[in-house]
Amino acid sequence: MNFRVLGPLVVQVGGIPVNPGSARQRAVLSTLLLTPGQPVTVEQLTEAVWPRNPPSDVMANLHSYVSNLRRLLEPNRPPRNRDTVLRREPNGYVLAVDADCIDSAHFERLLHEGRRLLQAGMHRQASLTLENGLALWRGCAYPEVSDYALGAQTASRFEELRLLALESLWDATLAEECDFSALAAELPALAVRFPTRERFSWLLMKALYRSGRRAEAIDAYHRTRRTLAEEYGVDPGFELQELFGTILRGDPIAECA
Repeated sequence: MNFRVLGPLVVQVGGIPVNPGSARQRAVLSTLLLTPGQPVTVEQLTEAVWPRNPPSDVMANLHSYVSNLRRLLEPNRPPRNRDTVLRREPNGYVLAVDADCIDSAHFERLLHEGRRLLQAGMHRQASLTLENGLALWRGCAYPEVSDYALGAQTASRFEELRLLALESLWDATLAEECDFSALAAELPALAVRFPTRERFSWLLMKALYRSGRRAEAIDAYHRTRRTLAEEYGVDPGFELQELFGTILRGDPIAECA
C-alpha cells in the first residue's frame, strides 16, 4: 500500500492506483494519514470532514466513508473477517499502516539523510538525495484537510521542511559547483518569493559574489535588510551580516558556512 499526501491524495493498493472516492471520503482518509497507527476520534473526523455546519447524520456518513475505504484498502478481505488496515477501536478509528508507505515520511527521511551528507561534506550525494526528496512534492501537503486545524499545522510543518530541503540543496550545489552564473540566475526567484527568508538571500549573495557580480550581491543584501526592517522591524541575522562584510572587503568566501 502506498499513500501520497504531498499534493492531492493518491492511493495505490498492490501497486495499482485506486480512486479514494469523494472529497469527504478523501478527507477521512487524509485525516487518518495525519497520525497513522494512532486512534482518531469521531469528533476529530467530524471536525476535519465538516469544518463548518456538520450534518445531523454525521455517524451514518462517517460509517459509509469508512466502509468504502475498508473495501478499497482491503479488497481481498474475506467477508466477516476482522478489518486489519482500518480498525474501529474503543477510542477511535486507527489506520494501521507503516509510515514508510506515506510519501511525507519518505520525504522527511530523505531530508535528514541529505542534510547529514551535506554536513559530512558529501555534496554530490547530498544533492541527489535532496533532489529525490523534493521530487516527491506535487503541490501543497494534505490539501484535503487544509481547513482542519491539525491538517493545517501539519501542512505548515512540511512546507517549512520543504524550504529547508531547498536551502540545503542549494548549499550542496554551491559547494560543488564551479560555474556560479547559472545558480545566480535561478536563485533570485526564490529570494523574491521568500523575501524574509534569510538563507535564500545568503545563498543568492554567495552565488552572485562567486560569479563576479559583487555589486549585485551587495544590492541583494540591502533588499533583504529593507524588507526585514519593514516587515518585522529587525536587522539581518549574524550570518547574513558576516557574509555582507566579507563581500564588502572583497575577501574569499569559505567553502562551508
